[in-house]
This record gives sequence, structure tokens and C-alpha cells, in this order.
Amino acid sequence: MAIESGEKHASLGLRLAARGILTQQDSKALDSMPDIAVPTLVLAGANDRPFLKATDYMAAKIPGARKVIIENAGHTANLDQPDEFNRVVAQFLADHSL
Repeated sequence: MAIESGEKHASLGLRLAARGILTQQDSKALDSMPDIAVPTLVLAGANDRPFLKATDYMAAKIPGARKVIIENAGHTANLDQPDEFNRVVAQFLADHSL
């Protein structure tokens, strides 16, 4: 089965994100979370158990962050539950549009 163009881009994006996240040498990103001063959506899939505590941590550290857990979704909630993911993101953007 051939990989479609969108799947190639998604795979590349995940690999690049992981490379940047997993190579952090200090706690600068974590330590800066209380300084975030823009509306923030922290979103995860309910089945992404290894990252649920990180989601809790980020939502607690970022002032005013909104946390949403999408049921029946894993690490790629946007692919597992695209309609719900899009609904949540669209609502968040609508709530914070100028």
C-alpha cells in the first residue's frame, strides 16, 4: 500500500517534533510555562496514557490554559477522532478570535 502525500507529511512532522522535544538538554521549556501569556489549548487523546500526566502538568502551569481530553483517541487525536478534534480546536479559536 502506497503512503499518500498527507501521510508522508504527517509522519515527517511527527519525527521532526519528536527530534526537537526529545533532545532538550535543560528544563527551559518547562520552566517558561508560567510565562505563557496567550490563550492555550492543551489537548490529548484519552488513550494516550503516557502523556496524560504531562497534559495535566502543562494545563496546571500555563495560566488560563484550557485542557481537553478527546475520548477514543490516542497520541494522534487529530487522526483518531478528526471531527471531534476539529470541533474542539474551532471552538477554542472562536472563543479567542479578535
